[in-house]
Amino acid sequence: MPKTARQESAWHRYWGFNMRRISFNPRFVCESGRDLIPGKIHTIRKNYEWWKRFEGERIQLFYWGGVPYRRYSKQIVFAEKKIYKVERILKETDGITPGSPFSIYRSPNESYAEQMLLGELAKNDGLTEKEFVDWFAGYKDGYMGIIHFSDFDYRRGKNE
Repeated sequence: MPKTARQESAWHRYWGFNMRRISFNPRFVCESGRDLIPGKIHTIRKNYEWWKRFEGERIQLFYWGGVPYRRYSKQIVFAEKKIYKVERILKETDGITPGSPFSIYRSPNESYAEQMLLGELAKNDGLTEKEFVDWFAGYKDGYMGIIHFSDFDYRRGKNE
């Protein structure tokens, strides 16, 4: 269950965060240690409704310096990004396999936007199709959010 705004702001104050943070696997950090790897223009997360609230805000990208969520583990911030938009994505069949279709939605009220294949989605998320399948193997069907760090738009297939 998502935290309320009041709980969330109290949590951020307690830990001394001045803006929202989102964690990444260190493999997605470029060699300079100051940005995401080239080609990773978005990230895909569960809980579309949660992330949609933060469109237009700046967030800090970090990775864990040890075991995640342990008191002794530090969050190593490597970049700040703006969330340009959060697109709703729906996985429509059981499991994720290479070549499986996804539907991209423009808004929560829109019933259908466009189907696309896994390859382009995986590439823009910094993964191969096989890595993407392995990464999301445990995800159930349903809505996820594509959190865009650029003005790329899947409906147009280009930057706006």
